[in-house]
Amino acid sequence: MAISSLEMYVADRNAEWLGVPRLVLMENAGAAVARNLLRKFPNASNVLVVCGTGDNGGDGYVAARHLHAAGKRVRVVGLGEPREELARVNFEAVRRLWGVELAVVRDVLELLALQDWFLWADVIVDAVLGTGIRGVLREPQATAIDLMNAAAAPKVAVDVPSGLDPDTGEVRDKAVKAALTVTFHKAKRGLLAPGAERYVGELVVEPIGIPPEAELVVGPGDFAYLNFSRRADSKKGDHGRVLVVGGSLEYSGAPVYVAKAALRGGVDLAVVAAPEPAAYAAKAQGPEVIAIPLEGARLSLKHVDKLASLAERFDVVAMGPGLGTEGETPDAVRELFNKLAGRKPLVVDADAIKALRGVEARGVVVFTPHAGEFKALTGVEPPADLRARAEVVKEWAARLGGAVILLKGRFDVASDGQRVKINATGTPAMTVGGTGDVLTGLVAAFLTKSKDPLEAAAVAAFVNGLAGEEAAAQLGFHITATDLLDRIPGVVKRFAREQVV
Repeated sequence: MAISSLEMYVADRNAEWLGVPRLVLMENAGAAVARNLLRKFPNASNVLVVCGTGDNGGDGYVAARHLHAAGKRVRVVGLGEPREELARVNFEAVRRLWGVELAVVRDVLELLALQDWFLWADVIVDAVLGTGIRGVLREPQATAIDLMNAAAAPKVAVDVPSGLDPDTGEVRDKAVKAALTVTFHKAKRGLLAPGAERYVGELVVEPIGIPPEAELVVGPGDFAYLNFSRRADSKKGDHGRVLVVGGSLEYSGAPVYVAKAALRGGVDLAVVAAPEPAAYAAKAQGPEVIAIPLEGARLSLKHVDKLASLAERFDVVAMGPGLGTEGETPDAVRELFNKLAGRKPLVVDADAIKALRGVEARGVVVFTPHAGEFKALTGVEPPADLRARAEVVKEWAARLGGAVILLKGRFDVASDGQRVKINATGTPAMTVGGTGDVLTGLVAAFLTKSKDPLEAAAVAAFVNGLAGEEAAAQLGFHITATDLLDRIPGVVKRFAREQVV
């Protein structure tokens, strides 16, 4: 099975979250390159390794060290010093070796001064870009590719021939024409694309110690699917607007938790549209939550058109928390869902789930049930066994038209009917009321940060669980949902790329 460059990035980072250090993965990758080079070219004496500044270059430095240990004469050209920490570790290891010649070039002229190294080599290892290609080739990488291709020596590409798009197999400018490509964990999709074989040569897929769970569990790598960057000239509303439809005479706190969690998750505006008792209670909770009262004690059919019109001003609508199931509320939920599905991304939780049994989703819809709500939605009791549970969630996500189902539990299971993600963060302290509403708010917030609703839901579960763990570590089991809210920004900051662009 092939994998995209983004999926590979996620698996690599999540493997470390599971306890397999990335330095070990880099060591295994570089050793695999050396081993395959020695297999295919056993009589080669002189090996030139050309290294970029990223992780692909780090793999190359490891390969150089192993080839030196195997008795080969090794020279290394670094196209600048490594910018990645792990690559620098292996760069420094090579620099300490007396028997390896290392030259670091800063520009094209310094690289061209080493042309005789390319003629000297019996084999050249391409560790310049790998999956790190982004747009047009820069210098000195472009000239390095020209020099490698002009040399008579066969080329061994590390992971992906430099210049070849790892996802499409497209070559926009130029690419290394390798005799052998050693890729890691799984083949990148571009390596199998029509026409790519003339750049790839023989393709070898090497395991490097990434466990299969790294593609299944949610971890730090999954943040790559979300964009938390902000422009310097951005204004209010540019980073997400969430409408929360919830609350009733009896329940006023739930929609407030959703709105506050959405704000903590990075949206600019979170507005609660609730029946009057809940709306007035929400206004009393603090100035950051805007509340729009709906006439009466409960959601009813007369509110649907107003809510549908209001939703046009928002990026995501979260509905359900605190609505109850009295009177016309279930009918109003179904009517509103039918008006908004396919027009706005929806997060459906709590009492709204109970009203939507048998519905077929359109567009982006995320259901966030616990076990009882899952049964109300599907008529099926979710199994206790995790594998069986995941299969059932996947089956029902597909049946519901490709909606995302995030089934909450000791292990949260999310599926869009094709893929499955499992979240293992969390604590028994989170059985307190309101933590599920916080999760709903995070899902809504992250839907404004990602085009992948499954990943938005999965990362929301991850962040929610970690916030709960941190609260419990400090306060014990006596936490409230508010304690999670206070810790969400720190969890996001720890893993997300928050930068001004």
